[in-house]
Amino acid sequence: MIAGVTYGVAKKTLGEQAYEAIREEILSLRLHPGQTVYESDFTRMLNMSRTPVREAVRALAMERLIEVLPQRGMKVALISERQVEETRFVRESLELAVIRRVAEDVARDTATRARLEQEMAQSLEDQREAAESADALRFMQADDGFHQIFLQQFDNETLTAIVAQMRGHLNRVRMLSLFEPERMKRLVGEHERVAEAVLSGQPDQAAEAMHHHLAKLMEDLPGIKARHPAFFGP
Repeated sequence: MIAGVTYGVAKKTLGEQAYEAIREEILSLRLHPGQTVYESDFTRMLNMSRTPVREAVRALAMERLIEVLPQRGMKVALISERQVEETRFVRESLELAVIRRVAEDVARDTATRARLEQEMAQSLEDQREAAESADALRFMQADDGFHQIFLQQFDNETLTAIVAQMRGHLNRVRMLSLFEPERMKRLVGEHERVAEAVLSGQPDQAAEAMHHHLAKLMEDLPGIKARHPAFFGP
């Protein structure tokens, strides 16, 4: 097992397992932007042959998370500010549509409201505990879980897959921002406001709360970039 992935289960091919494991190493910043890596590093890390590792590398290169250097191995792609903004825009557009629909579901059905209230309360508690212990990775996982609650309610597998892909370029910036404990506490407050708006059954308020939450990352980006200039590229 590495990066939360257990090999040989869930009908995933070795290439898919390698992709998920290496991607998690990149998004969690255990592999730094700009860091040089080699195929042999991954085969040893994953205890796999070259074939699935090469499949994973090709997929990650298409996703622009790895840059292949001819005859010189490869490197973890630098964070692109433009790509972060483009993916944030797509993610926000999709999640605002989702949150509106979820708020409408809550307004129509008391059972849905009760279930979502319980799920969000547990997620918020997980976030508070992660913030108190200054555990950035645990907080990131709890944060993603909070958003996943709404995607699961919407029940659209294609949209869920697209949002997960969009998070790839955003999560590295999010991880950098979470190195500051006060940022985690602020995010909990934003999530609380989203939860309150959803449970009120008012789509416009829910969408506004989610927009405010997702837009904050771009407001914080100049400061994050100034603190970690070596991690950013064009």
